[in-house]
Amino acid sequence: MVNSPFTLKTPVTRIGITGLSQAGKSTLITALINHLENIRRGSLAKQATLKGLTHGHWLRDATPIFDYDAGLHALTNSPPTWPRSTTDWSIARIELTIDRPWYSTKPRRRIIELLDYPGEWLLDLCLLEWDYPAFCAAVWSWCSQTPRAEIAADLIQQLAAIDPNAPVDRAYLLELQQRWAEFLADSRLPPHQLSRNLPGRFLLNGTNFSPERHPFIPLFALNLSGGTATPKFPANSWGAVCTQNYLSYRDHEAKPFFSRHFQSLDAQVILIDLLGAMTAGQSALKDMRAALECTLQPFTYGTDHWLGRLFRRKIRRVAVCATKMDHLLPDDQKRLQSLAESYLYETVQHLAAKSIELNVMAIAAVQAARVQEEPDGTHSLIGRDKRTGQGVQFTPPALPQTMPHNLNLKIDDLPQLAPPAGLDRTRPFPGRRIDQLLAFLLAD
Repeated sequence: MVNSPFTLKTPVTRIGITGLSQAGKSTLITALINHLENIRRGSLAKQATLKGLTHGHWLRDATPIFDYDAGLHALTNSPPTWPRSTTDWSIARIELTIDRPWYSTKPRRRIIELLDYPGEWLLDLCLLEWDYPAFCAAVWSWCSQTPRAEIAADLIQQLAAIDPNAPVDRAYLLELQQRWAEFLADSRLPPHQLSRNLPGRFLLNGTNFSPERHPFIPLFALNLSGGTATPKFPANSWGAVCTQNYLSYRDHEAKPFFSRHFQSLDAQVILIDLLGAMTAGQSALKDMRAALECTLQPFTYGTDHWLGRLFRRKIRRVAVCATKMDHLLPDDQKRLQSLAESYLYETVQHLAAKSIELNVMAIAAVQAARVQEEPDGTHSLIGRDKRTGQGVQFTPPALPQTMPHNLNLKIDDLPQLAPPAGLDRTRPFPGRRIDQLLAFLLAD
């Protein structure tokens, strides 16, 4: 059947979803689709903002499609496991049916598109404002301090020893680039949990990108020389080759991704593992906050700046979600929310001045731990160990009432839990505040 030229297209709400390392992005997207499929059951049915939504249907027509089937299989399997992390961008489309208005004979429909992309790529936003010397200077400021200075002391020393004006050794450049990528991968994992790991596609390449084609590394001698003028490098020198390849990465990989996808977004979700950063301590907390400030900076630019026009044209709602709140006892779950708000207080204030609504919240996409009350009235948590599958009972660390201004905070490590058994697609997965997150994102 040919559509009439007067047929109205189904409106689309586009939401970008990403997360810094270990934050549980694939699990959240799977849970969001599950809750929208069961929109008249569970906590979503009680949300006044979502009143009138009667049905949610996952569509298989997206390209590239988010693998919802794989997420469901992992979470509902016996034994259940967490969905695998995504390594490229994809789209999940859900069609919502809305009660018909009084003047219509047909119900309304709306498409929700969830754009899934690696959080490592989001951090490349920092690069869009930097030339190559600025990139080297920023990375040097991080690598000259603990803990990075200890994680890769030999590599940092070798990078500092290279003369940018000397003829490039391309085989050695490829070797150093690979070692730099390995250093980034080590930095983001426990016990360090660092966030500013650039360039992002060195960690997760994505489709059609091979770092070996246009290799570059930071050359720290630029910062050790003390010069202030923008250098001019001889042809085929280390500085010339790295500058050219850095600009190619910035202008032909990072920038097109944001231009292509962010201009159509209505809302953005950024997941953070705040508890993981707390277990790593002050350095991880400072690094994560600096990374978030960098990625949210474009929202504060004016409309005379291309990034300001790109990010503020449509995006009016941003949710920063601290995950794994179910790993804490109820009183500390409330404190996690307060700590997250305090952690990003200045960023929230800046965005509020630009009419961007930023909601900082604590969530659990799928609740992996349940509260156990002991005969003496104390409480603990019960879950399943992710590695062994055996039941585990533990008392989580207590959180402070307030976040120290200098972020000098460290808590005891938490166990790695597996998903609960018995999850079923036909029922909303047990989670915490997923209804509030959806109500915020779909309020319009």
